[in-house]
Amino acid sequence: MVSMILCITVFTAASVESSLNVDLGGSPPVPALYELGIDSVLASDSSITVLQESVLQWYLEEGYPFAGAGYYFVSGDSLRVNTVPGRHALLEEVRIEGIPGTRSEVFTRLLAIEPGDTYDREAVNAWIARVEQLKFIKAASTTELFLGEGGNIVIVQHVEKGRQGHFAASMDWRGENLEGAGEILFLNLAGTARELEISGRTTEWGGFNAYFRYREPWLFGFPLSAQLEASQETPESSWVNRELSLSVIWSIDRTEIIGGVGIWRGYPPDGERQSYDYGLGGITFRTGSGVPQGWNGIEFQLEARSGNRTGQDSSGILTMADLMIDGNIYSGVIGFGGRLLTGGVMQGNWFEGLLQQLGGQQTLRGYPENAFRAVRYAVARPEISLGETETRVYLFCDLAAIRTPEDGMRYPVGCGAGMRGMSGIFHADAAAGFPLQEGLGSARFYLRLTASI
Repeated sequence: MVSMILCITVFTAASVESSLNVDLGGSPPVPALYELGIDSVLASDSSITVLQESVLQWYLEEGYPFAGAGYYFVSGDSLRVNTVPGRHALLEEVRIEGIPGTRSEVFTRLLAIEPGDTYDREAVNAWIARVEQLKFIKAASTTELFLGEGGNIVIVQHVEKGRQGHFAASMDWRGENLEGAGEILFLNLAGTARELEISGRTTEWGGFNAYFRYREPWLFGFPLSAQLEASQETPESSWVNRELSLSVIWSIDRTEIIGGVGIWRGYPPDGERQSYDYGLGGITFRTGSGVPQGWNGIEFQLEARSGNRTGQDSSGILTMADLMIDGNIYSGVIGFGGRLLTGGVMQGNWFEGLLQQLGGQQTLRGYPENAFRAVRYAVARPEISLGETETRVYLFCDLAAIRTPEDGMRYPVGCGAGMRGMSGIFHADAAAGFPLQEGLGSARFYLRLTASI
């Protein structure tokens, strides 16, 4: 939308509405008609008016709000357009609408140019793409350009608010065996893009697992974030593991590069304390967009840890890595999605309590939480779903290859079905899965209820 009045002189020499040959001239050069969204230009005032509005809108979006154009007929079927761009304007102001309560700098700091800099269309387009990647934004919709009081360009960016976080409760059970978990997540704490996550889960032997994560974004005015993570696990009765890590995250468009340090301490029921002091590195990539069925895209996460382990009268270097690829593709009512998990010990001797635990709704459905400890593992979780919205029924078959410390290689397979649905702020995911080799009689039931903030 343009809020200024632009004066254009149009010379028409034909009254018959026939398609014209249009010769566009000017600097910077105006793109072809089809790039302006015009199929053809007729020899009529209304058709030429559409052309002139499209040309001047293009110049405005390029940063030339004072462009002018002259139109005249070279012949009966040929129209010449001479354009004068005028002054290349500066960026005067950026306004964000559609998400009250969130500080404007959360969005404007992602823009490569600042007020007072020369307006750059490519920088603005790249900025809009970055805004759409924010986890608490559903979409960056209309972008409006106005001429401000200072005679330069004002951007008004409309955004569609997404979920700012959630409260969640989940459980799984089979017979009398019941486990439960709770979680709270803030993606935009106090409108600052700070993240806070706290979760806890009970275990069948009466233990309790807890996890805490806090992320402070944009340190010192740079796309550099700091993240603190702390956790406690009880892999078995009378066994406790504690871990603490601090990392920094550099954001580049859709990619995040992670580096940091951490310490892990294990306290098995028998034996001395186990220690693992490590450095960590990783990369995360996320691309896609929101659709009525959910998120249509792909997410890639890789993290590796390497450091010194001590305990049980031995020491040495231990290197571990974990990879997750998560993706969804929707075509009408049918959706194809899934997750790939793989990783484990790459080098060195391990502690059993430090190994990746698999099983449950998030890793290997059909099996209880933490059913396997994996030295190395690969888990594929393909799904097919039906539905036109986020309320969908789905079928799954989780397949895994796991090297365990006790039994060598294991190849568990869990199959089942479920339903996900939205109602207001609530999202529910209910499913039943069973180990394929044990049959339906061993089915385990899962339920997760999430209330969006």
